[in-house]
Amino acid sequence: MTLNKAKGRMFRSVGWTWNPLAGCTHKCKYCWAKSLSDVYGRSFKPQFREKYFKDKMPNDGSWIFVGSMGDIGCEGVPEEWREKLYDFIEHDKSNNIFLLQSKNPSVFTANRERLEYIKHKIVLGTTLETTEETPWSVAPDPFSRAVSLSYMKHNHGYRTFLSLEPLSDFDVGCMSSWIKEIKPEAIEIGLENYTHFTTKPSDEKILKLLDFLDDYKIPYLLKENLDYLNQHKEKNID
Repeated sequence: MTLNKAKGRMFRSVGWTWNPLAGCTHKCKYCWAKSLSDVYGRSFKPQFREKYFKDKMPNDGSWIFVGSMGDIGCEGVPEEWREKLYDFIEHDKSNNIFLLQSKNPSVFTANRERLEYIKHKIVLGTTLETTEETPWSVAPDPFSRAVSLSYMKHNHGYRTFLSLEPLSDFDVGCMSSWIKEIKPEAIEIGLENYTHFTTKPSDEKILKLLDFLDDYKIPYLLKENLDYLNQHKEKNID
């Protein structure tokens, strides 16, 4: 079985990870998946794993994170691979929801007509590490990612998800406005864990962002390296 039970503190709706499309060309320097490939001497070029389509989905109502070891929207992924993934989801009989996550969500707008057939079975997500430039990656800039996901939400009613990890320094007002436009069902927030390519934002900025999310009732999960802010918020409430 090539499904993997979600580990760590992934958002509570994510029950499984599944990688029929793996690898990425965005060259994010902090990427743990690429680092793991390097350790084992494996290529991180996009690859298609057709045998994964023989998997039986768990039918437990949870989210299945598609492509946790890659990016389905990166350069080098042929349209044919995505089409086979969409076909699988369309014909899957489980009650699971598939989380399609990409740092190039413009691929979702380009595939919108095809995605309409599986709209009820998917959540579209992207990563917003900052509101500034991202010199650690060749992925599309965060603003264009936010625009693409907002378009899919506002114009076509798709469910959305955001990962703010690894969170680098950001403008609170700008990030808040992007999130307000995207209206995600959930957000994961965490800092850079094993490398030091991003600039840690101040606790004050993060707390202001959390206050905004609380005010707008947007569910979020803080990863382990931001747990201490949960304690800080609880003290202030008391």
